[in-house]
Order: sequence, then structure tokens, then C-alpha cells
Amino acid sequence: MANRGVLLVLCLSALGTAQAAGHPNYEDDVKPVFARRCFGCHSAGEMRSGLNLETYSGVLKGGSSGDVVIAARAASSMLYRAVAREDGAPQMPLGQAKLPDAEIALIREWIEGGLLETAMSAPKGPVGPALEYHRSEVKQPAVMPEALGALELKEPARAHPVTALAASPWAPVVAIAGHERVYLYDLAKHSPAGELAFPEGVPYVLRFSRDGATLLAAGGRGVQLGKAALFDVRTGKRIATMGEERDIVLAADVTADGKLVALGGPGKTVKVYAVVDGKLKYEIKKHTDWITALEFSPDGSHLATGDRSGAIYLWEAATGGTVGALADHKDSITSLSWRGDGALLASGSEDGQIIVWNVSDGFPVATMAKAHLPKAAPGQYGTIPGGVLSVQFTSEGRIVSVGRDSTIRAWSADGKARGASAANDALLTKVAVSSDGKLTIAGDYNGKVIVWDGATTVVLRGGK
Repeated sequence: MANRGVLLVLCLSALGTAQAAGHPNYEDDVKPVFARRCFGCHSAGEMRSGLNLETYSGVLKGGSSGDVVIAARAASSMLYRAVAREDGAPQMPLGQAKLPDAEIALIREWIEGGLLETAMSAPKGPVGPALEYHRSEVKQPAVMPEALGALELKEPARAHPVTALAASPWAPVVAIAGHERVYLYDLAKHSPAGELAFPEGVPYVLRFSRDGATLLAAGGRGVQLGKAALFDVRTGKRIATMGEERDIVLAADVTADGKLVALGGPGKTVKVYAVVDGKLKYEIKKHTDWITALEFSPDGSHLATGDRSGAIYLWEAATGGTVGALADHKDSITSLSWRGDGALLASGSEDGQIIVWNVSDGFPVATMAKAHLPKAAPGQYGTIPGGVLSVQFTSEGRIVSVGRDSTIRAWSADGKARGASAANDALLTKVAVSSDGKLTIAGDYNGKVIVWDGATTVVLRGGK
């Protein structure tokens, strides 16, 4: 991978029009532009920084500091990062205005499309799993709360931000985090279905088990304690309590068989507990920053973990053995979500990207850059935060997300946009999907929960 200090003297002012069909290629679309604008500095006769853009092989060879393009990984390619003027990359073209967005997008498409040499070339890079997906799990009973009722606990004067949200995979039930409690709602009736006590503090994680019979709640009180609890969804009974953290739990999940619970947070250590006795089974100390997201694979064989620095690792769930690392994000990982077959993993980050990873080889199969970038307000200048705050695979293999544009967005697994809600009046913080995949549920900073059917939005909880 290229060193951030590589110097690319790119004098690009225009890019050729890509072919109407298929991805751009070097000979037809990229080389003519380099010939007009860049061969004076980056050719066989003048290889500044050791970079020759005059030949396809020269581009692939890179410069004196390493590769400048990586097939299917524009976000890690210094050529793209330089012309896009990303933080930490050379600002190219040197001494000239930034390239128009359409031209930057064309370079990105060429890289993401596999660095085609000609229109007839085969793309380079990894061969990903099938992007088409249809749910294949054995259908489970729809477990609904039975006469749980509300807690004898005073509601806070001000609604708490929705710090956690989850939907049952088999029943029309939604769990919503509140102060010292979890609210359960019936999606079919749009009405409360009961409350669960969480006296440990505020839940920052809610997860239904893969069969929908159990709910995991984890959280705590900042700089005081962190715990996780398992509840029987039907009866509301607390089944188990795990963890003795000195700070809140920010990430947690339970395996498909219900035998293991993983926790993570400011302590930078992932701790995995056996549910049967609540004892610590193993620890993972690879991360160097807060653990901000984690999730077991659908079959329970792997564990994905992410941290505040943007690192993602894969582990053997049973032992904590290392499987690999996924490296492309440049800011805090806010969300991780496996596709139902375990072949793909979606990650969301404060760097504004949603990346869909091929777990078998660790390469991205799709990258949604600037997925939730808000529009600049009148008089607003400089960098606008456009982080992705929550990502979820649906039961049919689509992806939904929320971020700093206060909008719910839908995507196909190949990164194509499939719809967006109207902007909410407050920051949307969490997202979940109904068991039938038809409804997207999102919570906001003011404690409101909305339901989007792909066309219209209604309020499930809160809001005036």
C-alpha cells in the first residue's frame, strides 16, 4: 500500500467519457487523459516520484513509495485519495483546483471496477460471493411478550436519546432503549407491549437472539459500571447477567446457540462469557482503542469486532483465535452487521463510508462513500461531518442505514442506492428492520422512534 507521503504530480483537468456500458478502462478512458495532462511529469521519460502513467503496467507498478492503485479498493488507493483530496493524502492536481466530482467519480469507478486495461479485459481483484441472497433459515416461532405491562418506574422528565434499538427476526416486536429500562413495542399494532427493567443504567446495546426468544441488553453508567443481561422475550424474566465492567458496555452480542455473550467498551478489551455459568471464557486484547461495535456471525463460528480508530478484526468465536483484519475505514466503527449467510459483513463508520466485505478474503465488494453526507446549510463552510451511525442487513440481503444527514437510506449489497426517507427533524441514531423486511425502524436523539415503509414515515414512539 502506498505511503501517504508519495508525490503524484497529476495535472488532470478533464477525464474522458466512460463507455456507456460497463466500467471505464485504461486504454479508452484513462490513458488519453494522462497523455494530455500528466505524461510531462509521470511518463517513461519523466518519472517523478518513480511513477509512470504512460503504460498500464506502469500504473500497476506504482511509484517510489509503493502502489498507487489497488483493484476494487478505491478508498485505499493513493491515486484516488490524492485527486479526491482526502485527509492525509497529497492534494492533487498540484497547484490547481480540485477535479470536478464527476471526474473523481470516474477514477473511483475505474479502480472499483477492477482496473480494466481494455474494454475486453477481465477485472482484477478478488472474486466476491454472490450478491443475490434469499433467506434460507428454518422459520422459527414468532415469540411475543405476554402481558408484561409497564414498570413502576417514573419516566424521565426529558426523553432519553435512542441509544439502542433492535427488532425480532421472527415476530413484529421492537426493543427500544430507555433510562433504566427497555421498551417493547408491537409493530403490527403500533402499541406498547411491555417494559423490561435495566437498573444498571442505560442500555447501549439491544440484540434479539437468532430465534427471537431471547433479548440481550447491555450498557451501564459512564465511568461506574457496565453489564449485560439476557431476558426471556415471552415472560420478561431475566435469565442471566454477565460482566463486571468499570465503564459502560458499548458493544455486545450473543451467539446463535445462546451459549456465548461478547462484551466490549472503553476498556479496549473484548470479553466473551459462557452464559451457562456467567464465567469469562476468553479475552481479546488486540484493539488499541474503545470497542464500539461487535457481532457474531449467523452460524456462531466467527466474531467481528470494531473500534474507535476504525480497525475491524475477525475472530474464531469459540476460542478467540485470529482470523484476519479488515482495513479501509479511517474513523470510528459505529456498526457491524452480517448478512444471513455469513458471506458478507457490512460496516458503518464516522468516516462516512459503508463498506460491504467479502469475509472469505477480506476485500470489499462494495463501498458507499459519503453515504450520509448532509447538505451544507447557508453560510456553512469547511468539512461537514457525514458519519454513518447505524447499519443493518435485512432478512433479504439488502442494507439499511442512518447517519448524520438524519435520513434512513436503503442499499443493495453491491452498493447501489435503493431509496431514502425524508429527513427527520432530529439526528437519527439507530436503525433496525422488521422480521418480514418490509419496515425500517429508526430512533433519534430526542427519543422518537419512526417506522419507514419505503414511501412514508410514521411515528411509533415519542414525538409531538
